[in-house]
This record gives sequence, structure tokens and C-alpha cells, in this order.
Amino acid sequence: MGLLDYYRQFDDMSESEVNERLRDRRAEEKALALVQVPVLDLSGTEWTDLPDAEVVGASVFQARGRLNSYPDREATDIRRMLAERHYIKAAQIVFGNGSAELLQTAAYLLLGEGDELVTPWPSYSLYASITARARAPFVPVELRDGGIDADGVLAAVGPRTRIVTICNPNDPTGTYLRSEQLGSLLSALPAHVHVLLDEAYVHFQDEEEEDSCLRLVEAFPRLLVFRTFSKIYGLSGLRGGYVVGSSQGADLLAALAPMLGVNALTQAAVAQALGAGTREALRRREAVIAERGRLREGLERLGLSAPPTQANFIWLHVEGMDGERLAQRLEQGQVLVAHGGPLGDGDHVRAAIRDGAATDRLLWALEQAIGNY
Repeated sequence: MGLLDYYRQFDDMSESEVNERLRDRRAEEKALALVQVPVLDLSGTEWTDLPDAEVVGASVFQARGRLNSYPDREATDIRRMLAERHYIKAAQIVFGNGSAELLQTAAYLLLGEGDELVTPWPSYSLYASITARARAPFVPVELRDGGIDADGVLAAVGPRTRIVTICNPNDPTGTYLRSEQLGSLLSALPAHVHVLLDEAYVHFQDEEEEDSCLRLVEAFPRLLVFRTFSKIYGLSGLRGGYVVGSSQGADLLAALAPMLGVNALTQAAVAQALGAGTREALRRREAVIAERGRLREGLERLGLSAPPTQANFIWLHVEGMDGERLAQRLEQGQVLVAHGGPLGDGDHVRAAIRDGAATDRLLWALEQAIGNY
């Protein structure tokens, strides 16, 4: 159709009919564009890109040449590298099959039937599952403005409380508890309570130095700090993680160690990730921090607010719209997010933060989702 032919089709129409025709055509073009645009999945918290090629290569090389040999049960090289990175002794570190399994083992060791686990809520859903399997009461403490309510946690601790778990930055809200605030909470807790500090997303925070909270293990022997290689390092499929404790807690740390160690493929990949893979991890951290700022500015333009996230995701709410409805509307824009119901609050959704293109897509989908609401 030529340019003149395009305009002639409107000759016998009124202005309202022309506008209606144009609106219908724009709607058709938009629908066609959405069909052609791939779905953007922001529902998970793991890093979606493959690890550095050298990290993958190290694991593949191990698979080709050493599968017939037992791995180092003590993960000596990895624990040495981590000790040098954190300026602690290797004896303070246990390497395991993911931080979640180490958390579960700690809960089983510390909880007896009827003992309590207290945690801010909503938080990582695994804590409730672990407590149920240990046949112990689960005591959630409501967050305050999306962040951890330290006074509420202290008020919830009783004579049967054995564990307080803290996810920092918190999943799903992304809020962060600074080391001085954590130290005050640890100082106020009774002697029979251990604190399990889950730092799965700590590499993404820029509130303070990465190890600010971890260093508290020297002052508080009942503190255990858990970290993972599943998030910023992109090694979720290999299940590698570790726990750091006090020099005074050697017996508990020894009990946390997996009986036969961690498989050789995971050890090879993690050792490489702590070396050559560090550059890629830093690049991902910088990208997330930059996109958090852009996303915050974009939300302000849309009249939306969210807790101040220090993680690689954001906790979103639209006034008058529950999380399931918001997730459905975002899905219409080819953007998938995690509905907040299974995460502890059905009025919210959680969306991952990645690169600039993902930020643009999320903001556009949010604008469309609330535009006609």
C-alpha cells in the first residue's frame, strides 16, 4: 500500500471512526510485537548466564580425568583460598553441598523436639521447611517497613528458642541489616540461642564492606555465617556453599561437615571461580548495583515504591492490586515474576534485577500493567 492509498482509506470516515481504526491497528501491532518478543523470566534469584568459561572448563577437565578418584573430603584448597579471602583460619570454614544443606544440618543439630526457630518474615521459605522437618515450632516475626525488626525478634525469643535465622540481604524483600545493628541484636540474645546468618546475596550489597557481618563470628561464638556459590557465581547446578564460625566453635563446625565431602566437579569449579571467576562476579555485582538505581528512578516515575533492596531482586507492590493479579498483568507483557504468596506475602511480587535491557523490559511491563488499572 502506497502513502496516498493509506490516507485514502480514511476519506469517507468521521474523525471518531478514524481514531478507532488507528487504535485497533495499534493494538494489533502491539499484540504481534509481543508474540515476537521472547519471554523474560525474572522469577528466580540465581544468575542465568553461564559461569566464566575457565570455571566451566575446570569442571569439565575434572570430569574427564578424575571421576574414578575420591574427592578431597576436607576441600583443603578451597578452604585455604576462602581463609585468605576472609582473613580467618581454614579451621573456621566448612565447605558443603550448598548453603541450604549446611543450614539444614545446623538446624537438625541444634533443634530438639519442641525447640523453637525464630525468624523475620517473610524470608527464605526453606527456614519454615527445615523447622517442620526438625519437628520444632516455627516463630515468624513480621518485618517493619520491609526490613528486619530487631526488637520484634528479641521479643519473640523465649526459653525454648534455640535458633534465630537471618537472611541478609533478606529474600524476598532485599533489605539489609548493617553489621552494627546485627551486633546489637547478637549482644542482646540469651546464651542458649544460636544465630544462623544466611548471606546468599551479600555480594550484591553496597551498604558496607562485604565481610562486615562475617567478622562478628570472632566476638560471638554462637554466630554461624552461610554463603553460597549459586547466586553471583552462577553455580547453582553444582551445589557448593560454606559456613564460617568462631574459633571457639570447632565441635559444631566439625559436625556440620558432610561425611564424605563434596564431589570433585564442584570443588574444581569453585576453586576456579575463586580465582579467574572473581572478575566476572565483580562485573555482575556492578551491573546489579547500577540497575538497582535505574529501577528505583523508574519506579518513582511510575508512582511506585519498594523496600530499599540490596540484593539482585526487588519486592514490588501496586496499591489495590494483589500479587497474583500483578504477576498476571506482567506476564501479559512477556515478563515473568515470582508471585509473593509462596514467598510469604500475597500482596507483592519479586522480580530479579539483571542488565539494562531487563530493567527496561520490567519498567515497560509495569507501566502497561498499571496503566489501565
